[in-house]
Amino acid sequence: MAKSVWGSLSSKKKVSREEYLKMVRRVRYFITLGFGMSLAVFVAIALFGGIYRVFDIFITSKLYIYAIAFVAVFAGYMVRFQKWNYLLKKLGIHVRLKENMITYLSLYSMNITPGRIGRVISAYTVSRITGVKTSKIVPAVMMDIFTDFVGFAIFALIFGVLFHRFIVYILTADIVLLLPFLFITHDWFYKRIKKFLKRFKKNGYFGLFSVYGDEYFSAQSSLNTLRTYIVSLAITLPADFLSACALFITLYSLGVTAPFSGTMFVYASSYLFGMVSGLPGGIGVNDASLVAMIGGVFGLNSIVSSAATIMTRVATLWFGVAVGTVFLIYSMRYWEKKRIRKRSKKR
Repeated sequence: MAKSVWGSLSSKKKVSREEYLKMVRRVRYFITLGFGMSLAVFVAIALFGGIYRVFDIFITSKLYIYAIAFVAVFAGYMVRFQKWNYLLKKLGIHVRLKENMITYLSLYSMNITPGRIGRVISAYTVSRITGVKTSKIVPAVMMDIFTDFVGFAIFALIFGVLFHRFIVYILTADIVLLLPFLFITHDWFYKRIKKFLKRFKKNGYFGLFSVYGDEYFSAQSSLNTLRTYIVSLAITLPADFLSACALFITLYSLGVTAPFSGTMFVYASSYLFGMVSGLPGGIGVNDASLVAMIGGVFGLNSIVSSAATIMTRVATLWFGVAVGTVFLIYSMRYWEKKRIRKRSKKR
């Protein structure tokens, strides 16, 4: 029977190439399903704006300006890479620059998984390269996701206050979004589950849960410092800013000069609502929020708001998934080279 990501994580033996491939195939299913869902949403949005008129907007847009949106988004990835590298070093894990960059960029293929939880798969590749236990690498993955979400939560709240709009909704979304991560980043809940399972030692699960739980939270505790959160967010916020620029640039390519701060507010808020939904890539919720807010905040008609939404989502969500998929495929070579660990051992 194929193992799940978490099932493999709790296994005593190391994950084989075949088991890793099975997990990657699951990501492929999410990408295929997500693409189908997103395409259906794009068609619905185009129909809302008038499919022929929306298509006309596409072909008359200034594509050379629109291309800058992709550059801005990728620049955001490079900024976030500094955070990923910082978190690994905090855990005492050293990976060569090329291998680390490839592994990191492969993370973006997992953005189409619910809550980006598929990013945990990257921990297996880092483990393969360095020889460090996967359970000791996962905290870096979770902290990376957590601070990404916190960054956008702060980003949305700042611009919500500036625009005096949706403040209550944004605060509620922030709380709903952050609460689950408290159980992953802090061991309070884990200790209570461990205490409960201690009564059932004989079933064997307690041993696995305890060993891997202790390893995980031992590594996680080294990241739970004020300095780590400050540094992580100091890197995340500029990266979020670059991603949010995609909406401003997209609108400009369509001949619309929207207020820059307004585009920050619209993008951050719609992105936050998409994250809270828990849907893969925020598909549907993020898109609908963008259409409604672009039209409402900037007073644009449904044709332009529909075209801008589709173009922005392609430049952000699907560009990231495409880049991540390319690097995920490329990273498979690390599962074929037996000497990779000798070149990239923990120093």
